[in-house]
Amino acid sequence: MKAFFKDVFRRMGILFVSAVLFAILSVFIFSFFAGSLLSPTREGIKKDSFLVLNLTMNLTDRPAEVSFEDVAREALSEERSIPSYHLREVVDALAIAAKDKNLKGIFITGGFSPSGYGCGYETILEFIRALQSFKQSGKKIVGYVHSPQQLDYLVYAQCDELIMDPAGTMLLQGLASEQLFFGDAFKKYGVGIQIVRTGRYKGAVEPFTNNRFSSDNRAQIQDLLDQRWVHYLKTVGDARSISWPDLNSTFARKFLWKPNDAATQGLVDRVDDFGGVIERLIELGSKDEEGNTFAQVEFGDYVERLRPSPLDDDGEDQKIALVYVEGAITDGWGDDGQSVGGDEISRRIRGIRKNTDEYKAIVLRINSPGGSVSGSEAILFELERARDAGLPVVVSMGPVAASGGYWIATASDKIFAGPQTITGSIGVFGILPNIESLGADYGLNWDTVKTNRSSDIFSLSRPKSEEEIGVIQEYVDQTYDRFLNLVSGSRNLEKVKVEELAEGRVWLGRDAYELGLVDELGGLSQALEEAVHLANLGRDYKIEEFPKIETPADALAELLDIRSAPPKPFPSKIQNPLVNRLTEAQAFRNLLTDPFGLYGILPWYRSQLGFKPWGINL
Repeated sequence: MKAFFKDVFRRMGILFVSAVLFAILSVFIFSFFAGSLLSPTREGIKKDSFLVLNLTMNLTDRPAEVSFEDVAREALSEERSIPSYHLREVVDALAIAAKDKNLKGIFITGGFSPSGYGCGYETILEFIRALQSFKQSGKKIVGYVHSPQQLDYLVYAQCDELIMDPAGTMLLQGLASEQLFFGDAFKKYGVGIQIVRTGRYKGAVEPFTNNRFSSDNRAQIQDLLDQRWVHYLKTVGDARSISWPDLNSTFARKFLWKPNDAATQGLVDRVDDFGGVIERLIELGSKDEEGNTFAQVEFGDYVERLRPSPLDDDGEDQKIALVYVEGAITDGWGDDGQSVGGDEISRRIRGIRKNTDEYKAIVLRINSPGGSVSGSEAILFELERARDAGLPVVVSMGPVAASGGYWIATASDKIFAGPQTITGSIGVFGILPNIESLGADYGLNWDTVKTNRSSDIFSLSRPKSEEEIGVIQEYVDQTYDRFLNLVSGSRNLEKVKVEELAEGRVWLGRDAYELGLVDELGGLSQALEEAVHLANLGRDYKIEEFPKIETPADALAELLDIRSAPPKPFPSKIQNPLVNRLTEAQAFRNLLTDPFGLYGILPWYRSQLGFKPWGINL
């Protein structure tokens, strides 16, 4: 009897908790949809307003996902997460703002908050080109800077009027690329690493075997940083009317600037506090009497106004499918901006290919350092089938399209790259770790029963024999040869010429264009225009993005979908530099998912390569 009542009370408790949770969720759902459907139309933008563009964002290539946790937190509290905007919606919004009769100009403030592969250099440059196009309308861009990072200042330099806070600091120290090496640590603790690879410059394995960059790898990274730094100086110098050699010598002598010194040097126009900035914006535009500030519209609100309603899509328009590949390519599924599964992308392309009545061309936007050979092959095969089905495929390379990212680009009709895109890295490697010695130090032993000598070839319990390494090396050489053939056939280059350009070496987009590895220099807009041309669409078409732009309703639907992916771990808030470096290394290790252990990836690439965010804490 005691057990019976215990079970009854337990069931009643579960029922009560479930009812409470259901009631809360129902109220939230009702409030969300009621607010969306019954809220009044947004007020119009006041004449002579400024569009407030807060750079405190993660500027990505692909549309960002919206999590239910973020939606719930913003609905139940005043806390707001750092927004993510993707390049196309930002560029489109700025183009519309240039023609908006109610907007007097743009007011820029804040600083980028990069995450994953967001805020890549070439993406920032496309953003800057959109700002420069905006300025051609005759409208002003005013900036208010406090303590900018170098990428922030690249944008601020484009302002017609740049004001610095009197309490701010400007740090312009140059570019650096730092890599954590585990070679000595693995030797010390008995972790064995066996390597198979191709190419002098394929330095992907170096962090696991060495304690520093090899001379070849160091030389190519140094060359890349030197070219990028000159480009940075020229971009800033052209905007601020200062010669780039003068800027370079100035920054070599002094990298830390107080506001008045920055103004004297011409890095900013004047120094003033925010109150003075408000008065200046009222003078240039108009006053918001209710808020006692300048008339304004937030950039996020402006973007929301421009987003089309899903109800507007009747499915009858001809479409360009814009497919994003952002993050390291892995084997399997998933797409979170950090990594992207080859099967995930190939499934999207397959769906497009099977609906050629609606979709007339594919633009593949790549922002990836590569990854799994198996995952890259899955994408490439589906792109080839799409072309066989009559769909033109145009590639737009973003900040990086290297190794596996270049592999998939070969299945296209035309390749566009930005002048500062990092591409190439044509090579393949494999990593075969073992912990036999480490286990022995702690009294751990393995015993295996097998039918063949190499049945346990991918086991971590033992090193591989010379014969086994020879077999795997032969497989790597064959994979590398396939890579060379793909490039040779796609680029119409002799294989001998491709071999000279390969060996894992990286190239900037400008050099890749001169060498014939890409067709044109240009950004996403130019790639879309080319797709329209190849598909003979004229002006009657729409662009559909994959993945699609998510809304809070999508996040709620995903929460209620029992087929949803498992919950993601909460991001680490730890700011310890060593812990952060180890976390980066673990993240890279998690990308090594190829079933045969073969990869084409650029491991030292970071989305803000060279622009490491250093901070000064007082």
